[in-house]
Amino acid sequence: MSKGDKLIGKKTNYKGIEMRSRFETKIAYFLDCLNIKWIYEPKTFMLSSGIMYCPDFFLPELNMWLEGKGVIKEHNKEISRCFVKDNNTELLLLAPTKIFWFSMKDFAESSEDDLVFVGKCEQCNSYFFCSNLGSYHCRKCKTHNGDHDLKFELNKFADFSDLNSIKKGLEEYGTSI
Repeated sequence: MSKGDKLIGKKTNYKGIEMRSRFETKIAYFLDCLNIKWIYEPKTFMLSSGIMYCPDFFLPELNMWLEGKGVIKEHNKEISRCFVKDNNTELLLLAPTKIFWFSMKDFAESSEDDLVFVGKCEQCNSYFFCSNLGSYHCRKCKTHNGDHDLKFELNKFADFSDLNSIKKGLEEYGTSI
């Protein structure tokens, strides 16, 4: 959540953690189904743009961040670009039906892509996120197996605002719940 964003969602509890919206709980559920460890709102950053920014999730094993938005507006993308550049990191900006990838890891300058994949590493058996513009290496063990590890395109996966859609998507791609 960034300064100036209005809290539209209804505060909801997930596994004993109070989250700002039901949408965030659905993201947490999705991450849990993929066995991706997450920490909810662990840190607030002062960006070089002067904006205070608290990403929704840190994924420690993947060393990246995830932000959920009901609707992605241009100012959300600008904040994401600034956050990624300031912190030399990766961020997945996720809305119910649209996803963007921001990274400083794969190139000398910031990259941005709306073609995001979920991969499953054959080496460590972990799920990871990557973009079409970046490297398909596992963010956990750093193994690179080309595009053989890619399981599905996240933008075509599910409507993240609907729990049944998430469950159906996971079943379709053979991920146990």
